[in-house]
Parts: sequence; structure tokens; C-alpha cells
Amino acid sequence: MTGAPEGWDDVAARGPGGHVMQSSAWAGIRERQGWTAEYLRPAGAHALVLWRHLPGGLRFGYCPRGPVAAPGQLRDALRELAAHAKSTTGALVLKVDPERTAEDAATPLREAGFQRGPDIQPVVATLLLSLASPTGTGTTSDDELLAAMDKDTRWSIRQPEKRGVTIYQGTTDEDLDAFYDLYAVTGRRAGFITRTASYYRMVWRTLIEAGLATLWLAGHDDRPVAGSMVWHCGDRELYMYGATNDAGRKVYAAYGLLWRAMSEARQRGAATFDFGGIPFDPSDASDPMHGPYLFKKGFGGTATRWVGAHDSVPRPLAYRAFRIAEPLYTRALQLVRRGGGS
Repeated sequence: MTGAPEGWDDVAARGPGGHVMQSSAWAGIRERQGWTAEYLRPAGAHALVLWRHLPGGLRFGYCPRGPVAAPGQLRDALRELAAHAKSTTGALVLKVDPERTAEDAATPLREAGFQRGPDIQPVVATLLLSLASPTGTGTTSDDELLAAMDKDTRWSIRQPEKRGVTIYQGTTDEDLDAFYDLYAVTGRRAGFITRTASYYRMVWRTLIEAGLATLWLAGHDDRPVAGSMVWHCGDRELYMYGATNDAGRKVYAAYGLLWRAMSEARQRGAATFDFGGIPFDPSDASDPMHGPYLFKKGFGGTATRWVGAHDSVPRPLAYRAFRIAEPLYTRALQLVRRGGGS
């Protein structure tokens, strides 16, 4: 595996605007699955690029949720990434998908020659809540957070403790297994695909040990009934996974878990709480994410749309052929992953 440059995670993962998917831990996870990690510093920014070999000597490049760039760096960083793709042997495409709005990133992407491409990450919209105190005295207090919520949400947050739910931090392999069982149940109920237990255990354990993620579990009648995992992305806390079984739903465990995650984010000094995926159009009741959106929006936050994935294409003809074949290639990867492969 390729080692990260000294101090990489301090900026790319833990610094302002950082992201777990730009960390050396994430690179290690993907290298175990056959990708090759490349650590770049275009125009002083940070860009972890993952390369995958394709048939015909071609290579697929992906900078997940990057590059991580300070204000004023993004345009030049994207230009240098595009130039790097052109100079890389066999590079078919270099894809980026920074968690930035179109107002912030669309013009720099266009000026650097990137074009809108298929999304890899399923989340293209979210709810963001500022944790800055409205009084201007640092982070907001728990009381201020609660006061901004819907009345029904405040009521639901109080129910888990009243009904005997305990919330605790999960650290052991048994905790990870319990969370996977809950996540698999939630996946079947909601209709989304989950990977194998061994895959999630490897990812979750790696990120927890790197200090980039925290697992919370809710117990009732001496067994876990709900769980959530937050990622620590620089100055932003990201509610990445949530899961609950029928017993957990009856005691409002998910409300207690999300509230604990928000309170802990405030205490660790996070500037923003990110509730994770919501529908691109929140008014679309047919969207599978509409139910989770209704749950999350009661806690507050502003609907935010990311600019989405964009591609730099050094080989346009080959890229067009790849775009035709890409759905079959992606489907094959999904089947392999579902079976536990790389």
C-alpha cells in the first residue's frame, strides 16, 4: 500500500473542509480492494486520487469527495488535476465530486474543463445545520438546538430515556456485528442494497481506529435495537449511517441516537452538522429517501444540493465508448461487491 505524505490527514481529513474519503485510512480501505492510491497537492490543495485498471490498458481515476481546497484554491486545483489526468498513462477519466454547491463549484469545474458525469456517491443533497451560536458566543448550546426543532421532534427525543433506552458508544467487534444486523434489517425494509458483514466490519473498524468515525448504539431490554455512525469530516460532523429494528422504532431510539450525535458534535467543536442524504427534490414523496428526509428535517437544517460528479476526459472517444458500456461494468462491480469481493 502507498503511504500518505506526512501530515496528510491533518488537512485532507481533519482540517476545514476535509473529508473521511480523502483520508489515508480510506485510501487503505480501497487499496485492499484493488485500487491504487495517489496523493496529490494541486495548487496547494489536497486530492487523494484512486485509480482502477480497466480493460485495454486504460485507467479510471476517482477523487472521492475532493479535492479539499481552501477558498480561492479550487479553480487552480481543478486545472492542475485535469492536466495531471492528461499526463497520466492510460487515464480514461478523472472524476471528482466535491461536497460543494453549484454556486461554489460549477464555474471552477467548467473553467477547468470538467463535465457533468455519472454520480458514484448516492448522496447529492443533504440538510446542513450550523452549530454556531446565534448569540455569537462560539457553538450553540443543547437548549438552543432543541428550541429550533419541530415540537414533535423534541417530544420524540425525550421518549427513549423515558422508555428505558440506553445509548452508548460501540467499540467492540460484537458492537460492529450488532450494528451490521440492524443495518441489514433496515436495508431490507427500505429496499437498499447492503454489502457483506466482512466488508462493513473492515471499513467501520478502520475508520473508528483512525479516529474518523464514531458508532453509537441504543439498547433496550438488554439488546441493541438501533445504531448510527457519524464521520468526522474536518469541521463538519456527518451522520453517515442509521439503522433500527421494529423494537427500536417503538421506543423512538433513532431520535435519541441522532440527538446524541448532534450534542456530541457540538461538544467536539464541529461548525456544521450534516444529516446525510435526502431527496434531490424534497417535495418528491415517491423518492425512497423521502421518509428519512421527513425524520431528519424535524431536527432543523437547510436543504443543500451538491454540485455532483464531474469528469475530466483526456480520451474523449474512448470515454464515449466507456459511457455506453459503463452500466454493465457498474452492475458487474455491484454483484461482485454484494458477494463480498473487491
